[in-house]
Amino acid sequence: MFTIRNLGGVALFLFGTTFLWLTPSFASQGVSTKGVAWSITQVLALVTLALFTAATWGLFTKAAWWEPLAIIAAVVGFLALIPYWLAASHAGEPNPGFAVLVHALGSVGVWVLLMVPALERWVDSHVLAGS
Repeated sequence: MFTIRNLGGVALFLFGTTFLWLTPSFASQGVSTKGVAWSITQVLALVTLALFTAATWGLFTKAAWWEPLAIIAAVVGFLALIPYWLAASHAGEPNPGFAVLVHALGSVGVWVLLMVPALERWVDSHVLAGS
């Protein structure tokens, strides 16, 4: 069924999965993924995915904790961009700025949607109502 809650939940989960793109497994062929920055990026990206997954589950079950968890996931995801940028730039990954830009905009978007009172009220009234 197409509801705002279902679409929002799917969007939240899918955005979380895009953090896998930052892991060494998705690095371009021939790019060295050894080093501390890549390891930190991988841990933070997987934590971000887990947090967004849990937040999505909380949204679908209408748990009160889903919004704070989504905000935390967005912050952790934003922090993951720092070691990714360093690792990818030094390893010769082509155009790491695009991945950073997409994930930064998405993370800030989640944060703004859930932290700006007028937008957060809209989320509460539409997304949680399932309309």
